[in-house]
Order: sequence, then C-alpha cells, then structure tokens
Amino acid sequence: MNFWFTIREGFKGFSRARLSTFISISSIVFSLFLISVFLIVSLNIDSWISQLRSKLELEVFIDRTKSDNEIQLIQQKINKINGLAEINYISKEDAAKRFEKEFGQNIYSILNSNPLPASFVLKLKKEHQNAQSAQIITSEISKIDGVEEVIYQKELISVIDNYIEILYLGGILIIVLLITITFILLYNTIRLTIYARRDIIEIMKLVGAKKSFIKRPFVIEGILQGVLGAGFACVAVYFAVKLIIRFVYPYLILKSEIFAILFVLGFLIGYLSSWMSVRKHLQTY
Repeated sequence: MNFWFTIREGFKGFSRARLSTFISISSIVFSLFLISVFLIVSLNIDSWISQLRSKLELEVFIDRTKSDNEIQLIQQKINKINGLAEINYISKEDAAKRFEKEFGQNIYSILNSNPLPASFVLKLKKEHQNAQSAQIITSEISKIDGVEEVIYQKELISVIDNYIEILYLGGILIIVLLITITFILLYNTIRLTIYARRDIIEIMKLVGAKKSFIKRPFVIEGILQGVLGAGFACVAVYFAVKLIIRFVYPYLILKSEIFAILFVLGFLIGYLSSWMSVRKHLQTY
C-alpha cells in the first residue's frame, strides 16, 4: 500500500507545481538532447579518426648501396621492433612501377636509370597509431645501419592527437555545465512542490508519519521527471538522427548505448536533485 501511495503522490506532484515541473522536464530534455549530440558527434569523430589512424604508414628508405642480403638483415631488425602490425618490402623495381602509376611516366625514360631506393612500408598496431608511438618507432628504426630515412605523416597525426583532446575536454565541460543547470532547476522544482504541500506535510508529521514516508513521494517525483525527460530526449534524438541520415549524412553512426546513457543520467539527475532538495527543505516546512 505504501508503495502505490508513494507512486501516486509522486505523479500528483506534477500538478501541484505545473509551470516549474514543465520548465524542469523541458530543461532535462534540452540538456540530455545536447549531451546526446555531443556523444553522437564524438562517436562519429572517433570512427573517422580511427580510419585515419589505420592508414598511418611509415616508409623506411634503404641505402642504395645495400645488397639483397643486407636488406634482409635490416628487415629482420625492423621486425623485432615493438608496435608493428605489418611490414611490406618495396624493391627498386616496385618503386619504379609506383612512380609510373602515380606520375604517369616511366622513370627509365626520364633518367635512363632507376635512382629510386628500396623501402619498407610499415603499418602500426592499433594501440600504437598515435604521434608519440610513431615517433618512438621512427627513432628506433633510424638507428639501424643501412636505413637512410623514415618518413610518415607526422604533422597530420600530431594535429589529430592534439585537437581531439581539446575537443573532448570542451565537450566534457559543456556536459558538466548542462547537468549542473538541470540539477539546479529540478532541485528548485521539488522545493516548490514541498512548499505547495507544506500544510499536508505538517499534518502528516502531527499524526506520526515517518520522515522517510514523507520524503519518498518527492524523491519519486524527481526520478519520474528525470526519466520522462530522458524518454522525450531519446525520441527527439532518434527522429533527428533519422532525418540527418535520410537528408544530410547517410553514414551517421548511432548506438543504442547512447539511449541507455540518457536514461541513466535522467534517473541520477532526478534522484540526486530531489533527494538533496527534500533533505534540505523538508525541515523548513
């Protein structure tokens, strides 16, 4: 009986402070929607960045004077370096074919010889596809006798590493700000509901009702507002993403985990803000 009374009173709280309840739920919807936008953008940026990182290659050029046997020894030394996923050998003849494919001209017809060096094209393991690891691996390879030069897209990978951190940090700060604003609004909504029911609360105290029994409906009201706000935000996100996929960007990624995160945030915001509001203001009335 107490359980259903608590639930019923929680729902009744919506009608006792309608304007503040509407503002509170609307703020939850708006905040969680913006949070979901950040999560979706982050998810898609992560996917795009992962594709860029997977294409990161180190090209190791070999001294032209080295024989085939010496090149094999160099390859063996490179293979021992930690962080490499794949190593492909490009002979002088293969380099000439690559030149012709890229520039449309035969190197022999231009220079009557092939000055292009043999090389190795290296791909890194996923956990090493970053600027720091690439630099460390490059330094180790450069120390091997017979290695003339190691090149890779150093500037690009450095920009990715630096700016992705700034982007995520900015997003986290925005999320914290939105959650704080929503928390304060819901906190005040519960406070107004307690004020609207101050006479009933006083009567309940006089007849010996326990504090926990009086508190529960307000906490339930806060949870309901948080969960309802999360539900509306999920619906808005779902249809917004569907429209973007259909008319703007068909490759947009949306995972079900984002909806779960929104419901968890809605529940926690509702529970914590109402619990703290009740704890502080119930004694006042």
